[in-house]
Amino acid sequence: MLRIVAAAATAAFVVSANVSARAADLVWQVENPFRFFRNAASFAKYERGYPVARDVAVPPADVIRRTERRLNDPDCRNAATFDTCAATARSRYTASRLGWAARTIDAVCYDSHRGRYLQTCQRRYSWGSAREDYVLPEAHTVIVKLAPERLREASAGECLWSWTPRKPGGRTETRRQACVTPLKIARVPFSLDRASSGVALQVKLPDGRTIAEPQLMVEDLLIVALGDSFASGESNPDRPVTFSAVREMVYDPVLAREEVATRSMGKPAPRFGIASGNKFDFKQLPRRLLQDEREGLYYPLSSAQFEKAFNAAGPRWLSPDCHRSQYGYPFRVGLQLALENPHRAITLLSFACTGAEVVEGLFLDKEARAGAANKRVRAQFDQLTDMICRSPARSRRATYRLPLYASGSTQVVSTAVTKSWCPPGERKRPIDTVLLSIGGNDVGFSALMLYAMTESAADLAPIAGLLGRQIRFSPQVARVYLEQLDERMKAVRDALRDGFGVPPARVLQTAYEPIQFDENGALCGAQPTLGLDVHKKLSMSRARLGETVGFLQDFFARTACIAHGGRGCPALATGAGTGFRFITDHQPEFARRGLCARDPKRAQADGEAMAMPRRWIGMDEFTPYSPAAYLPYAHRWRLFRTPNDAFLTANVHAPGFSLFDILQPVYAGMYSGAVHPTAEGHAIVADHVVRHVRAVVDRPGVRGAGAR
Repeated sequence: MLRIVAAAATAAFVVSANVSARAADLVWQVENPFRFFRNAASFAKYERGYPVARDVAVPPADVIRRTERRLNDPDCRNAATFDTCAATARSRYTASRLGWAARTIDAVCYDSHRGRYLQTCQRRYSWGSAREDYVLPEAHTVIVKLAPERLREASAGECLWSWTPRKPGGRTETRRQACVTPLKIARVPFSLDRASSGVALQVKLPDGRTIAEPQLMVEDLLIVALGDSFASGESNPDRPVTFSAVREMVYDPVLAREEVATRSMGKPAPRFGIASGNKFDFKQLPRRLLQDEREGLYYPLSSAQFEKAFNAAGPRWLSPDCHRSQYGYPFRVGLQLALENPHRAITLLSFACTGAEVVEGLFLDKEARAGAANKRVRAQFDQLTDMICRSPARSRRATYRLPLYASGSTQVVSTAVTKSWCPPGERKRPIDTVLLSIGGNDVGFSALMLYAMTESAADLAPIAGLLGRQIRFSPQVARVYLEQLDERMKAVRDALRDGFGVPPARVLQTAYEPIQFDENGALCGAQPTLGLDVHKKLSMSRARLGETVGFLQDFFARTACIAHGGRGCPALATGAGTGFRFITDHQPEFARRGLCARDPKRAQADGEAMAMPRRWIGMDEFTPYSPAAYLPYAHRWRLFRTPNDAFLTANVHAPGFSLFDILQPVYAGMYSGAVHPTAEGHAIVADHVVRHVRAVVDRPGVRGAGAR
């Protein structure tokens, strides 16, 4: 733990002549400092993965990645393959397979069903519970103890502790207890006015000496995250799907008739639709582990029981409407900031949402992800306004010009969007920093990746119709959208200033990671179906990927210009740039770990593990591995989800047509988060972003009020 910096006695706290001048004789920490967690136990679970002592002044550069690995490495004796790991499972295998976030999702200050943060949250501590304003807490719980040297001297005796709120008029409290017992101060006052924040503390030792800390104050930082799926944690549900080891799903509605059911009570089912020369049927894929199998029953495939059980066995997201999870890099940044400084608490508001654009996402409502309870997601700026404002009053109005276009159309129109903000005096507190990931959907990232992975738009026409939009188009269309991006980003900068008082220097915009390279740095596509054999219509085209990469290089250059201008940049609506801190130093770590990258030390085995498990003709076992043994959060060389990975991790199915439709597998592969960073990828991004956050919050004049 960090030791208290030596402090001189102040007039506000009278210190007798025998007071020790060594304030480092006391050590203290905030209990449950990541305020998103309701329970102290949740933070303790995450803290167990922290690879160094919390009082290490400078944590390792890859501390978040190391924490991820310690928490999510599978608990087995032989992790060489999925099957060997399952065969050598130890006691924590099941829990480690599901990942650390599955153990904390049920105790957070967020309503997953309604898709909103709790304005007030009942948070539990070791001493009891307290109902707290989530954005602006009145107090924190602090644990104080004697430093080891003083504890050795006083271990056999009793200590008399006393503390007084620094706010004038506060009542002094005292407690006599064994010196070896840490002091627990249930409510250390917190205020944006530093003069009224914290307590003055002293302890009288058995030998009569007194140690004092006149300014014991908690630093509480407010971190806000806005943006899209590269911040939301898409492809990494808090609780992933678990698959059956013996039953499979046949994606053909005709075969859902009971006389041709795929498998019942362990009895092999007949095979259907196997094309001449094929060694397995593309229609047959892993099936979720359902309640009937757990109970030794069989639900008819066309029954309401089956559909209910199938839906109940789906993934769990912190925010189902946005596919937001605790694996998103903003959460990892917040957790790290809380871990590395025991005197600090973190209040995190992440509104990042899969599919979000500047217009439909930040400024305006957008469509929720399939299956969510709410069909629309409120604009992220509106959600933030609700949390920041003290009252419903929104007396400040501002209008922003935003270019609009329909997905796939090159017709652009400019429209005025008016927002209502609360006045500065009605904001609960300043925002210490904003983490921003935006722009990819504005130029059609997902449509471009489908362009690289499919031969024809007709292959996915039914899905496009279901979504009500064009989901596949070429870089030529995306270039039209790129020309509008600076106007949209200017509006983002102005809205953050007008609505929340956030200066550009406090906005950290994360550049997107390169996804297109294999382990040798070459373009993906040499093995077109590597990681894509979830559906026979998916195949990586090196030529189309090359077109897409050419556009992405221009996109990366343009987003850098939009952020900070410079030589070679065209004239832009942002002028000299938004002034956001544009973070790119994480990109080299992804350069040889893209969508098709295999572990260079075991390329063949890793390639086999990227295949979709299926049953071959005449065999009862899945190959190349059992889907029940798949490890969604184990370490892998590639840092992005393939369509196969996405199918086996989130397994999202469209509710608009039959569960057994042959297009469900490609929907489940792409709509579940393919081409997005893995949890380990998010941890690597967070390792780089957190260094920039430290630089921002530690700069004089930039830190929010109330900071230590």
